[in-house]
Amino acid sequence: MACIHHPGMAQYPTASGSLAGKIKYSDCSETEMTTNTHRSYEDDEINLTELLVKLWQGRWAVATTTGLGLVLASLYAITAPQVWIASATLAPPSYEQMGDYYLVKTQLDSTPFFKSAKKLPTITLDQSPPTTPPKTGDEISDQLFESMQLLLDTTPEVTVLRPDRRKQQLYQVQASATNPTAAQQKLTHILTKINRQLADQKTRELRSQLALLQRSLRSELEIIARQARAARAQELASTHQALDSAKRANLVHFEGSNYTGLDTPSMRYLLGSKLLQARLATLKQSSPDYPPRYYEVTTQLADIQELPQIQTGNLAGFQLVTSPTASDKPSSPKGILVIALGIAGGLLLGCARVLCRDPLVRLQAKLRH
Repeated sequence: MACIHHPGMAQYPTASGSLAGKIKYSDCSETEMTTNTHRSYEDDEINLTELLVKLWQGRWAVATTTGLGLVLASLYAITAPQVWIASATLAPPSYEQMGDYYLVKTQLDSTPFFKSAKKLPTITLDQSPPTTPPKTGDEISDQLFESMQLLLDTTPEVTVLRPDRRKQQLYQVQASATNPTAAQQKLTHILTKINRQLADQKTRELRSQLALLQRSLRSELEIIARQARAARAQELASTHQALDSAKRANLVHFEGSNYTGLDTPSMRYLLGSKLLQARLATLKQSSPDYPPRYYEVTTQLADIQELPQIQTGNLAGFQLVTSPTASDKPSSPKGILVIALGIAGGLLLGCARVLCRDPLVRLQAKLRH
């Protein structure tokens, strides 16, 4: 049944034919909606047959591009340079490899000193800085090895394989070159350079710390000596005052039964002028009464002076578990995989070339007009 519409004319159904008119209009509306829906689906769907026809028509272009990809991949697989990899297994340094650095570092860690100069004036005659337990040889060795790892991580010429407790059990370093001898020499040179750099860095740090320690101990020693001299001067002044008081009181000898309470400045004159004069002479001839800490600091400074001078060549940041050794076979890209990738890439590029050719032609035509 065809639906004919007359534009500009309104149709009014009669009383007898109103129901038939409504059914007629409803059927026409549903038919138009179904037709539009099918058209929209046909526009959105990809015509697979048309794509296959286009690919078949452009089969020679696809074959040419695929063949070109195969040729390029084959040439690369044949002419790709062979790479030889040299590897070495490293571990923390031993006591002998750390040399004098271990001795000086242990002495430095076991020597208590104030880290801030602001704390030095608060030292009293009986006060001693808290001691810190010295680091063990393993701790110092591990610290050196960690510093060496940081330097290797920033070296682009090497590949670092860290222990993962599964396949990789030890710390390994690798370097590559075009032949096994060059790879081995390259890795040896890099490890030597890194070790020298680490030794210079740690030597400078330790010398700086030793200089800081010496300045701190000398400053502490001067403060303790100044306090001891001040205490001696105060004792002399107090004894002079007590002697004058004893002379004014005409007390020559001590007349008491015991000396309890006579050590205070106000009661010292009761000792008598004769005893006070002897005590004053002894104070003038004797040196200040230094506390035990004064002699501790003096001994520490003497020990530091006797420490050996750190030589850079005597310090190693690692030990070689296995020396740099090149692999038996070169590490080169797998030829079959390269050829397969070349074929796949050429095939995809050829299909894209065939399918995009017509849209590009139409676009160029539109741009020209």
